[in-house]
Amino acid sequence: MGAHGWTRNPVLALLAAFLAVMALALMAWPEKAVARQEGPYAGIDQCAACHEEMVAAFRTSIHGQKGFELRSPYACEACHGPGKAHVDAGGGKGSMVTPRVLSKDRQSAMCLTCHERGNSTDWTGSLHEARGLACEDCHSVHHPGTDKALLKEPETDICFSCHKRQKSQFFRASHHPIREGLMTCSDCHNPHGVQEGRLVDQAAMAENCYQCHAEKRGPFLWEHIPVREDCTTCHEPHGSNHLKMLTVKEPFLCQRCHSETRHPGTLYDQTQLLNASNRLFGRSCTNCHATVHGSNHPSGKTFVR
Repeated sequence: MGAHGWTRNPVLALLAAFLAVMALALMAWPEKAVARQEGPYAGIDQCAACHEEMVAAFRTSIHGQKGFELRSPYACEACHGPGKAHVDAGGGKGSMVTPRVLSKDRQSAMCLTCHERGNSTDWTGSLHEARGLACEDCHSVHHPGTDKALLKEPETDICFSCHKRQKSQFFRASHHPIREGLMTCSDCHNPHGVQEGRLVDQAAMAENCYQCHAEKRGPFLWEHIPVREDCTTCHEPHGSNHLKMLTVKEPFLCQRCHSETRHPGTLYDQTQLLNASNRLFGRSCTNCHATVHGSNHPSGKTFVR
């Protein structure tokens, strides 16, 4: 193709210009590489010469698997600072940044330079941050477990180390299958954010439950208002000694709101107990009001069908 052919075809002209720029960049690459090695940084291979175990663990972690080292040969120094002076001095404390001796705020700030999106967005001002926790209290960059989140221990063990009451609730007769390993705390809670308490979005409490209990989701023709507002009005999500994780045994749970007289829901009194009322044995409101979460039946106003 002649010279006029290149000028007539703008695509070919653009390709030729791109190849020329790449050629110049490749010619200059060795010089830049030498200059880079002469800077204040040492590189991960220099770190591995002394910290072989830590570097090996880092390379097998999610950071290493995602090509963090490939994007920057100074993977260690992204957190610990430039290391050439540390290497030249033959090691020693003081010449590198040690995150665990920093304040909690500075530790978390170091992680948040990269982890600034997703569930970590609301960390600042969150309940855990306000209680003085930092990322390294739960996560380990150098010696993570098998979890992709770089947790130091299994998630539930970390949560239970502080939340003792919730741990005891999961040992009750009726509980969510946390101990069985079928769920984790983060299935419902966001440990990095949510500033409303409980680390759960209060405005979407029921939506969390509907992720598994889809059959309880409305809209229904006849809706039970407490169900629509908040599942925890009747259920204890961590565990209960009553059936179906109810906060109170039936019929007393229902009688908190429904105390009409001349109805089997009337509160028990001493006379009824002594006379062995037929409501005492194996009776509960849901024996009749079976669709207590909501009904689509035209005659289901009282949730009996």
